[in-house]
Amino acid sequence: MEFKDSINRILADRGLKQADLCRITGVPTSAMSDYVNGKKSPTLSRAIAMADALQISLDELAGREAPKRAVERELLAHFRNLSDEGQEVAVNTVNGLTAVYKKRYQPDMVAREEVA
Repeated sequence: MEFKDSINRILADRGLKQADLCRITGVPTSAMSDYVNGKKSPTLSRAIAMADALQISLDELAGREAPKRAVERELLAHFRNLSDEGQEVAVNTVNGLTAVYKKRYQPDMVAREEVA
């Protein structure tokens, strides 16, 4: 995925406009326009500012680590909209669910391995 496709998808997923990202990052509108239209690539310092503002990794900003499934994208979008406290609660909830489901399905996995 090209950078322009990635940044346009991220902005659309978050309901943001180029101007919003310019205001948050301090990147001039003319430069941002070049990035989203694929005319230029951002410098590393500008890419870092954009990734930080969007609370994503540089890999994801570059389109290298986008979630593969719609449900993952939706979950990440909701997660990013939470406060720091809300994100901590979400992580703890997922950890708890993981522990419950590992216990619930682990004996079944062990039984299958013994049969094989």
